[in-house]
Amino acid sequence: MSFYEDLRKGLNEAIDYHKGNKSKAKVKEIEIQDAKPLEADEIKNLRNSLKLTQKSFANLMNVSNKTVESWERGTNKPSGSSQRLLNIFINNPEIIDTLIFEK
Repeated sequence: MSFYEDLRKGLNEAIDYHKGNKSKAKVKEIEIQDAKPLEADEIKNLRNSLKLTQKSFANLMNVSNKTVESWERGTNKPSGSSQRLLNIFINNPEIIDTLIFEK
């Protein structure tokens, strides 16, 4: 089967499934849990456990230094996407090694 034919077949199966028709489409339903809101001390503990300065942690999170400072003081809370990323870092700290390069 050519790439085009395979793609066309897959799209037709997806359309049939969407319309509620019986389809050969493989379906996998998943549930994604909400990101756990983190308290100021949890964020600071995470940063310290990674042995990062606020500046380095801000670069890792792609936010400003002031943002990290405000999170750690508890004056602001991380946004949804930042919360998700912080949860990923807490649950999978080994990921950090793929993102940080020493000079």
